[in-house]
Amino acid sequence: MVKAPASTNAELHFDSSFTQCEKQQGFSQHIGPFFEKNVNGVMHRALEIKAHHLNPEGVVHGGVTLSFADYIIYRGIGDEIGHDIRFATINLNSNLIAAAKEGDVLFGTGNIVRKTKSVIFAEGRIFTTKHTILQASGVWKILGVN
Repeated sequence: MVKAPASTNAELHFDSSFTQCEKQQGFSQHIGPFFEKNVNGVMHRALEIKAHHLNPEGVVHGGVTLSFADYIIYRGIGDEIGHDIRFATINLNSNLIAAAKEGDVLFGTGNIVRKTKSVIFAEGRIFTTKHTILQASGVWKILGVN
């Protein structure tokens, strides 16, 4: 499942060409809204960082970044296999590389690395126009398959 490379950080600009994502119920709706835009065949998601996303140190809370990572990988999987298939995160490994601050926009891409009958191995990256913020990989269980 080879995909076109994601945009470099400097190529993206958050503007009105990004549209609000579907499927933002529950917690995703609480920390969002999330936005998306197809760039060179790769769907990019975005989250505008506001004061309520920050930790007491004044940077984006790690939980927000990890939640966004789970969302962008989940949506990236759906982009590849269809959004009508149900699946759930069973493992998420991440490396927080840099911090973001209020006013930044986090961008993210996610894609499948390998898929079996019952599980999906996927990865994602979150970045700003200047820095990679997080790299993650994980496993998602396809629901209804033993």
